Order: sequence, then structure tokens, then C-alpha cells
Amino acid sequence: MFGSRWFFILLCGIATGVKAQSVFDMPRLFPQHRRILARFMGAAQRGNLTEAEAAARAGARLFPRDANWHYNVACACARGGRSKKAMEWLGKAIDLGFTDRRQLKNDPDLASLRDLPDFRGLLEKAERLAANPPTNPTLSKAFAQTVAAGAEAVADASDTQWDWNPVTGGYMTTLLRVLPTRDVTPEDYAGPHAEIVRPWLDPKAYAGMLYVNRDEDACAVRHERFPLLTPVMYGDEAQKAGAHRGTANGLFSTGLAPLPTVGNSTLTAGRPPFWRSIPRAVATDGAAMATALRLAMANQLYVYDATPDLNRRFKGDLLTSNNPAFLLSADLTNEKPDPKTAQRDLTELVLAGFGVLPPETRREMLRRGLFVPTMQRLLRQSLKGAPDYLTAAAHPTAFDPQAIDAEAFLKAAHALTPEGLPPALQLAVRQETMPRQYIDYFDAVSSEGIADTPLCITRVVRGVERTRRLTVEAAVPNEPGVSFRWFTVNGDPEKVRIRTLTPNGSLATIEADWQGLREENGMAQRRVDVACVALRPDGTASAPCFVSLRALANERRTYDDHGRIVCVDYTAPKEGFVYEDPLLSAFKNWSDHYLYDAEGRPAGWIRKSPGAPDQRFDARGRRVVAQHPDGSPKTVVNVSYQPRFAQGGDGLSAPAVELLQSDVGAPFEVTP
Repeated sequence: MFGSRWFFILLCGIATGVKAQSVFDMPRLFPQHRRILARFMGAAQRGNLTEAEAAARAGARLFPRDANWHYNVACACARGGRSKKAMEWLGKAIDLGFTDRRQLKNDPDLASLRDLPDFRGLLEKAERLAANPPTNPTLSKAFAQTVAAGAEAVADASDTQWDWNPVTGGYMTTLLRVLPTRDVTPEDYAGPHAEIVRPWLDPKAYAGMLYVNRDEDACAVRHERFPLLTPVMYGDEAQKAGAHRGTANGLFSTGLAPLPTVGNSTLTAGRPPFWRSIPRAVATDGAAMATALRLAMANQLYVYDATPDLNRRFKGDLLTSNNPAFLLSADLTNEKPDPKTAQRDLTELVLAGFGVLPPETRREMLRRGLFVPTMQRLLRQSLKGAPDYLTAAAHPTAFDPQAIDAEAFLKAAHALTPEGLPPALQLAVRQETMPRQYIDYFDAVSSEGIADTPLCITRVVRGVERTRRLTVEAAVPNEPGVSFRWFTVNGDPEKVRIRTLTPNGSLATIEADWQGLREENGMAQRRVDVACVALRPDGTASAPCFVSLRALANERRTYDDHGRIVCVDYTAPKEGFVYEDPLLSAFKNWSDHYLYDAEGRPAGWIRKSPGAPDQRFDARGRRVVAQHPDGSPKTVVNVSYQPRFAQGGDGLSAPAVELLQSDVGAPFEVTP
């Protein structure tokens, strides 16, 4: 086994500012880095020296200027008795900045090197470099850029750094100091609804606030209409790396506190067959979900176009979750939707609302990190027709600006007091039972879990049980006396049961029956959303948090009168191939017909594939090779499933990813 110090170096050494060849490469490289890190940690914990060294070398190839990965390769080589190689890698690590002389002297992983003549020389070199550290990307520091409010701020390598640790994930931070250098008056405001905004506008409202466009100005807000609003531009290095477009990937900060930010993008993410709107891309990426939450909690609000995945004429609602960490815009009213105008209008309305907040309310909102939930609540309470806030009508998946009463929204923002700011609601799953992969469902994805954040809990319903159950706890830290309301906002409410387990509703069990494809307001739907809202004793409501349960499109289910699964048909229907996100589920060219014994217990299933003989499986997912006279399994063989890219599959008219079944090992007799 490795020494206990190895794991400590990994967590504390690598976490202190890894940089790639460019800091703007990190959002692209970081997911690969996380996989390498997980591989390395797993190997180290298992004592697998060969695998740990291979992972550390992969890390050093990915980040050739990172001292920590080089150091870990040296440790692996030293543990393996290859002193010459260990000394070479250790020398590289020291050259790159690993200069902790105490660590070098005491690390048990390097014990085999300490009697070598050249080791003392490396210690002396580390001591010299500690006093005069080398200049390289691993050790370079970012410095805050000072910019006049209203002038362009530039995100480049001089003011942007990468921060990460194994717990909180990775994100870029651009350091800016925004200084107001001129006086403005309400008459300088030229944004929307000026006749309402100007009398209420705090002239300094936008001083220190940033605007970020992330679609290469395809739908840029007219930022000059908001006095002292500072637009962020991206330098050549950032643009070359593609870090300026798409999903928000960085925090903006003074170095001491985050800067309030509004940003937007109409772009889609990924290439066919993995195309998706930004919200769907975030929902299928755990690191992106963590970043979205971090930005929301830091008063950084982004508006994304949901139209590609929320389209009556295309595939309906393809979104995986309802995530209040950002705002979704869509033009759902017009016969010929105009998503760019919808997004610009929604983003500018949010900026107008920010400007009319009373100064003391704005300060308290930003201090408590409540910018995003405050705007979420104000928008939902200002929908035309004034729907009851505790009903589905107030909680659409995306906002169509034409459905918002802008005057009511601005009046509510101006009347908002610090005491009226929304409670900071959080959710957490307390109990659930996950289905078993390759027994209760068939996909390469190893869990139903997609997201577990305080704002959004998301599950893809894969298991064949008719009813999905989970118990969720709601809380508002440091606020006694709060009660909680749970209600269905998407899906057939007759098939969703919510049972509160505590007097104030803080703990609730949600039971949702499988619903499959349905239509709501002309939109094809496959998702159940349950909202939770916190209420203070005076009636002040929180922004909603959501539990989302997403059914898969590429299956058709039948249940009997007892609620037992009868058949799951994964084949393409006669009408043609049905699209499903290939990152969520692979195409399976078979149907499973389930069996039960005399007592009603699961006894396996019969698999029918077009053009192939039927196959029987037992209740543990093993293929039955031979049966006893009574029909019970006699000989079985284990089965594995592997996804593969389907040749020519575009994901729309033909599957892009298909799941293939194969036997593993030799058949064996079943033990009674």
C-alpha cells in the first residue's frame, strides 16, 4: 500500500492553482483531468502501483507544466524501485515549482531515494527555487484589472485564474475592480420601460455591475442604455480557446467578493448527434451543474435560450430538469418564434428590475447572495393574469417575456424591502432506492441520479417499477418558523402524490407513477416537476426549488392491474425512430416481457429481438441456457452490455448510440 502522505499530497498539492498551457483551456480540459484524478485516487487507495503511475503520467501529459502530477509520477517510480526514473521525474517537478523541502525530506513515498548521492542536490535546488520561484504557467498569478464603470473590461490571462479542489470542482475567476468615474442621472437610462424606471432608478445602481454576452453578440443586450453597466469582453487568448461562448464558465470577482453579473447566450452546445441547448447540456454534466450553482450563489445571473429543447413543432420538451440556478427564455406565444428577441427582452427586463430596487434592498440582496432567487420570484409573481404563486401556472419551465406583466414586475421590484427578500430555500434527498443496472434497467449510465444540488434534484426514471419514490428535506438555514409547500407544476397531478411527514412540511415523500409521453398546451412532455416553496410566517415566499423526474422517450411500457411491469418495448415504433438524448440512454433493439412465479414474485423476462430467437433471463439478469422440466433455470450465463456508436446514426432519424448484449464466461449451473 502507498504511504498515507500520498493521498494528502494529491488533495493539497494539486488543489493550489493548477493551470494549463492557458487558463482558458481549463474549462475544456478539466473534465478529462477529473477522470484522471479519480483513476489515480482509486488506484492509490487500492494499492495498485502500476495503475496509479499510469494515471499520474496521463496527468503530466495533459498538463506538462504542472509540478504536482510530475511529483506523483516520481512517487510511483520510487515506490516501484525504479530510482533513476524517480529522480528524473522529481527533478522535473522541482523545476516546475514543487519546492517544499520538508515534504521532499519526509514523504515516505520517496524513502528509497534519500540515500542516493543526487538527492541532496535536488533538495538544495528546491531550497533555492523556493526563495526565487520559477516563472511558469503553473505558478503564475492573476491580478485584478481596474476599469472605469461603463467602460469595457477585458478577461484575459493577466486577470483570470483557475481555482479548483476535489470537493467544490473547478471554475475560472476573472479579477476586476470597477470604479465609478463619472456622475449619472436617471435621465441617462435608455433601457426598456424608461417612463417607469427613471423616476425610481438609483443612478448608481449599475456601478460595479457587469454584463457578459456569451453568444458572440448574436443577442447582445444594449448595455450602453444602462448607465455605468460594465460590459465584459474576452481577449484573444480566451477567444482562441473558445472560453468566451456558450455556458458560463467563470466567476467575476474583486478578489474579495463576487461582482453582480448578468449574462446571456442563445447558442446551443455540442455537435450532432450530441446537440443540445445550454440548459440540457448543463443538466447532463455534473461539473457544469456545480458551476451553475456556484455562479448563482455569487449573484451571477445567466439567461439561456431554451427554444432548441422546448419546441412544439420539433420534439417537444426535451429538458431534463427545471433548474432555477439560471433563467430560461423562450418565445412560446408567436406562431413564428423569435427566440433572440425573447432573450434580449427578458435579459433587459431583469437589468431594469435590478436598477429600480431600493438601494438598501439591493445591498442586502447582494450581501446574502440572493440576486438569482429574487429575480426568479419577482418574474413568477408578475406573470400576466396574476396566477396563484403556489400553483403550476406561476412556474413555467421557461419565461416568455410576452407573458410577463413588465409594469407589475418593476413595481414589485421597487417596493421590495430587505425584509421581503426571499428565504434561501435548499433541498436534499434523504431517502430513495435506486434501481439495479442491467436488472431493473438497461443503459450504460450507472444511476438514475442526474443532479443533487440545493436548488434542483433530477432523476431519469430508468427502473421498471411503476412508482418512483423519494423523500426530500427542505430547509432555510438560520430562519426558524418557516413552513414549506410542495405541489406539482409539470406532469399529470393525478399520478403524483406528495405526503408531508413533518408539521411544517420540511420533509416530504414524493411518489410519481410512470407517465410516459403526454401533451400539455400543445407541447410533448415526459417530465414531472414538483416544486417546493418556503413561506415565512408573514407570507414572504421563496423562489421555487424543484424535484424533476424525467421519463425516457425510447421505451414504451405496459403495467398490469397490480402495477407490475408486463413489457418494456425499446424497439423503434412503426412511425419511426424516436429521439432521446444519447447521453441519457442508448437505443436497444429488443423488447422485454416479464415473468412472475405463482406467488407473484419476479422470475425474469423473455427478450424478443427482431429476426432473432427469443431469449430467457432469470431474475438476476443472467441468460438462461437450459431449464428444468418445471421451467425454472438450470444453466445460466452472465451477460454484459456495451454501448457502441451506430454507423451513420444522426440521433434524429436513426440511433447514434446502441446498446449491445454479449455473454461473459462459460455457462454454469444454478445453485438451488
